[in-house]
Amino acid sequence: MAAQVWNHDDAGYEQWLASHPQGFMANTGRPVGGHYYKIHAATCPLPDRSKPETTDPRTGNRYLKVTGDTLEELEAWAKAMLGLTVNPDNYCKRCSPNAGS
Repeated sequence: MAAQVWNHDDAGYEQWLASHPQGFMANTGRPVGGHYYKIHAATCPLPDRSKPETTDPRTGNRYLKVTGDTLEELEAWAKAMLGLTVNPDNYCKRCSPNAGS
């Protein structure tokens, strides 16, 4: 399966996370472009920095979410959409999604 982008769809994004606990997610800026790309395990206990008073606070503000069942899917998306070759700085230090790689 290919990576999926979540844009203004918190309900779908949260449902995906709940149904893919072995998967991965990435934060990237909106609009797509630039070099901010941070990959996390789907279960990463990140602090909630969303703005709850906004519509779709996790997928509708300054960031998009990208999800995939494998790290390779997220790495391929970053290459195709951002021209970015993922390096160790792109992985969350808290959950270490690439620890098994």
